Amino acid sequence: MTTLAPRPLLDAHWASESGGEGHVVFTAEGIRCANCARSIRRAVDALPGIRRVDINVVDGRVSVVWDSARTTLGAILGSVSQAGFRPVPLVGDAAAAAQREERRTALKRIGLAGIGAMQLMMYAAGLWVGAFQGIDPRIADYLRWTCLLITTPVLAYSGAPILRGGLQDIRRRALGMDVTVSLALLLAYGASVANTVRGVGEVYYDSVAMFILLLLIGRYVEMRSRHQAASVTDALARSLPTRAQRIDPATGEIGRVALSEIRAGDLLRVASGETVPVDGTVAEGIALVDESLVTGESEPRRRAADEPLLGGSTNAGATITLRATRRADESTLHGLVRMLERAQGERPRLGIAAERMASWFVARVLALTVVVGLAWWYFEPGRALPAVLAVLVATCPCALSLATPVAIAAATSRLARLGVLVMRADAVEGLAGVDTVLLDKTGTLTVGRPTVKTIHIGGRDPLTEREALVVAAALERGSQHPMAVAFRDHADPAVDCADAHEIAGQGVTGTVLGRRWRLGKPAFALGAAVERPVEMTDAGVAMMDDLGRIAAFEVSDPLRDDAAATTAGLRRAGLAVRIASGDRAETVARVAATIGVDDAEGALSPAGKLARLKALQSAGHRVLMVGDGINDGPVLAAADVSMAMGRGSAIAHAAGDLLLMRDSLAALPEAVRVARAALLRVRQNLRWAAGYNLAAIPLAALGFMPPWLAALGMSLSSLVVVFNARRPLTGADGQESRP
Repeated sequence: MTTLAPRPLLDAHWASESGGEGHVVFTAEGIRCANCARSIRRAVDALPGIRRVDINVVDGRVSVVWDSARTTLGAILGSVSQAGFRPVPLVGDAAAAAQREERRTALKRIGLAGIGAMQLMMYAAGLWVGAFQGIDPRIADYLRWTCLLITTPVLAYSGAPILRGGLQDIRRRALGMDVTVSLALLLAYGASVANTVRGVGEVYYDSVAMFILLLLIGRYVEMRSRHQAASVTDALARSLPTRAQRIDPATGEIGRVALSEIRAGDLLRVASGETVPVDGTVAEGIALVDESLVTGESEPRRRAADEPLLGGSTNAGATITLRATRRADESTLHGLVRMLERAQGERPRLGIAAERMASWFVARVLALTVVVGLAWWYFEPGRALPAVLAVLVATCPCALSLATPVAIAAATSRLARLGVLVMRADAVEGLAGVDTVLLDKTGTLTVGRPTVKTIHIGGRDPLTEREALVVAAALERGSQHPMAVAFRDHADPAVDCADAHEIAGQGVTGTVLGRRWRLGKPAFALGAAVERPVEMTDAGVAMMDDLGRIAAFEVSDPLRDDAAATTAGLRRAGLAVRIASGDRAETVARVAATIGVDDAEGALSPAGKLARLKALQSAGHRVLMVGDGINDGPVLAAADVSMAMGRGSAIAHAAGDLLLMRDSLAALPEAVRVARAALLRVRQNLRWAAGYNLAAIPLAALGFMPPWLAALGMSLSSLVVVFNARRPLTGADGQESRP
């Protein structure tokens, strides 16, 4: 058994391991249908410690999650190789070379089949004319043997992938579409050779070559679609450099190291124009960074000392020194690539159903072929073979297998261009079916960059305003809540909180300057025992220590410029828009009135948001939840489909089905229209594939469709499905498919 040794993690981008669990996504060359995927799944599942295997037929991606203590990546790749498929990494030099070689080989096979088909048509025309007008037997023999010489290399080289696929399916005891195609080719070629040797009877050399040519052209178009579907992930992964400049803290010398060697705390030099290799903070200099690839923000951002930098962003200013805060495989961009790969490796429910239908269909086609052959052999033996060939070729379930995955892949690529990354296989289908959008306020409808002002200082031995802001900044330093950003401008590096503990939807507790503090919602921070002064009426955030010293702050977060236009666009798409926020009810009501939303609730805890969602679902609504904070994690996970903001918390990212990379809501209505259009294309493709087969089967079985015409119809059917899926997804399509 031949196994492939994986390259370093970020060089060939093979796999990642954490917490005893390994995860890999790679391309398996040779996947043609659902049975190919089933064979790979069966081979990998036979290994110990395999937890999950997902395979996407349209782009050939395999996603495997395993127990790293019980099996290895080498064993997984070896089992795929042994099953007859060649695993290659998604990105990097090996992946690019594999794609180039795949295209080059496909074009050579098509070229030979095309030349052979053209030559055979000329010789076959002589045999056809001779059959009606008479032909010298010696000339007929010459034409037959010449056709045999031309067809043999076409079948052996151009048809090799089809024959090999059929043989592998038989060895795996699976009924894939290559089985029916290979059977048709071998029957046609074998009967033609026999009649050539005998010198009598009909030959089908031209049908063999034409069938191979048409099928290879269809598969080439499918291959190009597969490569295009992978372009988003490739662009993200390729944006990370393979090496970085690390500064020796003792000597100050700079050396180039692989990204896999970088650890938290390392000092890295990032020159102007270079990509920031890992997540970190500015150690020296003032950074001007382009974060468009990671966040969608088009304008470069200024980052001062100790401010965060995202791996994958570009240094648009002078050379800076970066202090790494995470390993390369834990960085923001690397995490996005992993989630996107896993989503593209999974199979949506519609795709699984179509694959099962195709597998079921092949078994019935083979049974029908036997019946047709016996019937014609009984009534008119001379027409039995052409009818059998026509049935086998015309009913090949290529279009049926491609109907769903090609359309979903096209939608995924279109959404990515809008700045929406698909993180779950069924997200497109789910987004197409929603009728209600539930929006968080802070960091979603607002920009997530709030400002703060102190409105009250009180208690025994009260703090100064500056001291209150410094303590609050220390407590909020590690928080991922959008409100925490408001306090960071007031941070004092000498004042820290080592034991901060965040309570979702309430606030944070911790020890600062030797005292225990609570910061967050007034009810949480002050408790019922403290009488609130009149000045604190407008307080959104309060703070109190164990001596009873209190401070209250008003935090304001400006509304996004496109919030009103987005909600209007969602309503035009036929969606009900609602707001569910943990912010104060009066603030939420004010925002709702500004953007024209009638149904809004504030002061909701995470459990309250979840209850609100469940009430909508119980009423029969399918809900899209859009949020960004830690407190949005439960409701994002429970929604029918969810979208997390790109600047949101890691918990929101993990719970979301979709990730909005751009710091804007403008893409939301268009994303819904694209998903609806994609679902409409899936239905169109399935109807077309089913309709074609229902029409072709009786024509082929009754002898009205010759093998060459069956080959043409089958190939055109697959191309119709592919081209229909690849057509631009328009708003008109989305409106047409509105639930």
